[in-house]
Amino acid sequence: MNLNVGEHYIVNLLGMNVHMDTLITLWIAMGIILFFAILSVSKINILPNKIQAIFENILGSFVRLTSPMGKEQGNSALILMCLFLLIITSNLIGQMPFKLIHLPQGELAAPTNDLNTTLALALFVVVYYIYKGVKAKGIKYFEHYFKPVWFMTPFNIMEDFIRPLTLSVRLFANILAGEILIMVLGALAITVLNPQTAQALIQKLTFGLTLPPIVSYDITALIGSLMPLPIMFFELFVAFIQALVFTLLANSYIQGAVAKSH
Repeated sequence: MNLNVGEHYIVNLLGMNVHMDTLITLWIAMGIILFFAILSVSKINILPNKIQAIFENILGSFVRLTSPMGKEQGNSALILMCLFLLIITSNLIGQMPFKLIHLPQGELAAPTNDLNTTLALALFVVVYYIYKGVKAKGIKYFEHYFKPVWFMTPFNIMEDFIRPLTLSVRLFANILAGEILIMVLGALAITVLNPQTAQALIQKLTFGLTLPPIVSYDITALIGSLMPLPIMFFELFVAFIQALVFTLLANSYIQGAVAKSH
């Protein structure tokens, strides 16, 4: 499956069209996680260092989150932790100045602003919770498709297709919207705050003082660079919230699949 939303650097690999910009930033995100994971376990001590303590606390949080599953908990805590770390790292990569690197097409941005990435993550969640349900209940897991009455079966089956769609679109849309806002504010700074506009603004603020063009140009560049900052700080908050929401919903789906009343 190859969904194109926006412009991407597309390369043909093994007969498939691949969004190379997304693939590069996704591998960077995985490399960052792997680097800190190796660093945290390189010297395991009874009294943990800061990095080890951070990873232990993160893992402990997901163990507690999945504890209601009881004996069916299995590797769910580790799976959810990996999902959370990958999504939040991918979201935050969009705030890095990768746009300075020019590609033949598109640009390097957060891999989660590509619908292919978010849909793949959501499909993984669906496959995993169905696997957990079948493992816990066997063939009886599929009985819930016929509840509460048999003619609800098409709607119950449809739910398994709607879940990955809602998970993926929610994450994709929020990250893409944030990056578009930053891009628009930057463009506004360039087109609206030209040196003449900046000079007129400075004259009003300084009671008629006239500055050389180079000074007004520098002030324009400064204002232009500061305009996207509020949105960028807000995007840091959104990056965390969206990773948390995705993970919590995935956890609720898994718990629902292994629950006895399901």
